[in-house]
Amino acid sequence: MQKHIPISIVQEFIEFEKQYLKIFQNNDKDINAILNHLTITHGKCIRPILVLLSAGMTGKINKKTYLIATIIELLHMSSLVHDDVIDNASIRRNQHTVNSIWSNKISVLTGDYLLSKCMQILCELNDPFLYNYIGHLVNLMSEGELIQLTKINDFQLSEQDYNHIIEAKTAVLFAACMYLGAYSTTASKEDIACFEEIGKKIGMAFQIKDDLKDYDTNMKDKDFAKDIKEHIITLPLLYVLQTLDTSHKEELISLYKNHKNEDRNILKIINIIQNNGGVSYAESIIKRELESAMQLVKKQKNTIYKESLIEIIQQIA
Repeated sequence: MQKHIPISIVQEFIEFEKQYLKIFQNNDKDINAILNHLTITHGKCIRPILVLLSAGMTGKINKKTYLIATIIELLHMSSLVHDDVIDNASIRRNQHTVNSIWSNKISVLTGDYLLSKCMQILCELNDPFLYNYIGHLVNLMSEGELIQLTKINDFQLSEQDYNHIIEAKTAVLFAACMYLGAYSTTASKEDIACFEEIGKKIGMAFQIKDDLKDYDTNMKDKDFAKDIKEHIITLPLLYVLQTLDTSHKEELISLYKNHKNEDRNILKIINIIQNNGGVSYAESIIKRELESAMQLVKKQKNTIYKESLIEIIQQIA
């Protein structure tokens, strides 16, 4: 996946990546092979980019910023490695996953290994606040994923429940990027709290947009209707279930429960949800979250970092 590094932090990103990639070196050749493979699937790095931009907007990017950005990306990478086991995924970012090349056992332990590296960096930072913050963050992310799995085919799920799930599994990490980037500088408590809110809103929009991939019939087979196939309840479906009359609602629920991954059933579900405004509603929520984030960003002092953050928000939209 092609990285787009804002021009405002090109040199700073190079410094971050240098430190980050050191983590993926091991004296054991077999472990080294696994870790090297993970560097191939290194994605867009939007999360460490947000850490760097937040720090740049509130003060001076420093060693603490780089270490925090490394922790954030390691947390994200470890969650992806674990997710691939849960989803039985064989491809991620056009590369074979760890579990498909080696095994589920090795993949789970690799994710754990990355988490242990986070703990080592936390020890290097030696900041009691960060111990508590990162511990709580990992707890929330795990909770979000657990709740989502327990709510499969749960058509009593409310929009509030859905928001809680995606906030925990995705948005809290985006919020942490902005919060901790500002925290690594001399930012005030008020500024740090504001940046956390910006990150949360970006993260909510990011996850809803990711959920909308289900309704893109041009997606590759492995990504097409992924949530529908796994019976995961997302916002477009929730909206339509709230608007349909009883008989049509029951028909959609039955189809969702019993589609058997057959293309004709999947396409029928997609058409029902699109034709009843589910996708449009989700798009309106994405727009609302990003506009809200943009208003908070525009209140910050003008810097090249602010301009870069505005560009990222526009790209998500």
